[in-house]
Amino acid sequence: MNKIYLKFLFLSIFCTVFFGCATLNPQRSDALQVTIISPMLKINDTGFLHAYKNSLNLQIYSLGVNSANIKINSQICVNRACYDKLEFNRKFFLQEHYENFLSDILQKKHIYNSKGVIQTSCGFDQNISNNSIKYEVCDNYVKFIDTQNKVKIIIKELK
Repeated sequence: MNKIYLKFLFLSIFCTVFFGCATLNPQRSDALQVTIISPMLKINDTGFLHAYKNSLNLQIYSLGVNSANIKINSQICVNRACYDKLEFNRKFFLQEHYENFLSDILQKKHIYNSKGVIQTSCGFDQNISNNSIKYEVCDNYVKFIDTQNKVKIIIKELK
């Protein structure tokens, strides 16, 4: 029994030393100029979007200090305050939308199952809800504007 216990203890220490401080490397990282205007946040600064296998992390910096850290995985956390995705949408967008709504915008994907998509020479445009939501993706530029709820997200990749 003692040999099994010692082997388990040794294996536990080994794993802790070699894997305990390991961090995941993002699959993609982009430098961005980000403008976010919503009832929850008002930001106009530079930052990074790190895409991992099953999550996103948007880090915004102001004068070299991390002023906003938005982590998206099973929940959405803003500076350590975590919300269910639909609850976050109600607070941030003043509308529930659907769970991966913010992720789709940050990843330049169509929203609402491609409803109203018009392909353009550099990407696509979407107009939803009687034109109160305008969403545009063009190369390295994303613009989401909800005029009804006064929410704006503008993202430009920095090269």
